Amino acid sequence: MTAIMAVKPGDSFEHWHDVTCRQFSHTECSKMALQHFQARVTIRQFGGLALSNIWSATQDGERIRVSRRAADIRKDQRDCFMLWLMKDGHAQLQQEGRYVRLAGGDLVLQDQSRPFDLELGQLTHAAMIMIPRPLLALRLPAAGSMAARLVPAQSRMGPMAGSLVQQLFDMADSSQEELDRRLSTSVLDMIATMLEAEVSPDSLVLRRDRRLDEVKAYMLAHLQDCDLDLEMIAQASSMAPRTLYRLFARESRTPIQWLWEQRLEASYRLLGEGKSKRVTDVALACGFKDVSHFSRVFRARFGVSASSLGAG
Repeated sequence: MTAIMAVKPGDSFEHWHDVTCRQFSHTECSKMALQHFQARVTIRQFGGLALSNIWSATQDGERIRVSRRAADIRKDQRDCFMLWLMKDGHAQLQQEGRYVRLAGGDLVLQDQSRPFDLELGQLTHAAMIMIPRPLLALRLPAAGSMAARLVPAQSRMGPMAGSLVQQLFDMADSSQEELDRRLSTSVLDMIATMLEAEVSPDSLVLRRDRRLDEVKAYMLAHLQDCDLDLEMIAQASSMAPRTLYRLFARESRTPIQWLWEQRLEASYRLLGEGKSKRVTDVALACGFKDVSHFSRVFRARFGVSASSLGAG
């Protein structure tokens, strides 16, 4: 897909605000008298990913501050991660109680489902990959806990990861739809490996309880069974239903809520990665009896229609 110049130098701050604070996701930006504000934003699709090249410059002493609060998240159900590669200038990200300052070559993962504060420096030039949550969570279940953890340019994986991101943008200049899907899948595998190796090398992210892992594995193996219910899961796991509820308490949802979330995420992956193009086939394969109901809950969850990813 050819890159779209969503913001070009000479466009107003208001136009930049609409593109970045409404079209990317719902955020709020501090109002400042940016008389010397300049910006450029290009957007292109690459398989299941969206690639953005972001550049902005302000006069000395002025900073662009963007925030996303719980109220903004409730207004905007789009759920993705943003992987930033700082190419030039500086930016600062605060999320999950962590604060990172980005300089040239640094990378960081930002979670759009959680509140954050982002400050762009007098000069900011970054490459950003928007990754739908299901596509990264499949490869990296603990991705949410890795938000706002810096991958420095001088780290072991930093140079390779930065080069990978840049090459992805270069490849997007000559787009081929089917090849793009396959390449984006491989790139996601490498990004997940990089984050896991660099951000949690000593298993800082807590491991799931083994029993919970076993239950989840059973549920995932039977996603297509539309009759799967709490009693069946409990019986197969050799535990009482109330024990299942206690196990899933750490997930802040019931076992059945978790099951439906996995069904939706699996359906997104099948459609988003081009593994299946028929919405009806995907709905049935993921345990949905009613295709109309599937289409409604899919749109409510991801903010896009299932048919827009598949072929109807």
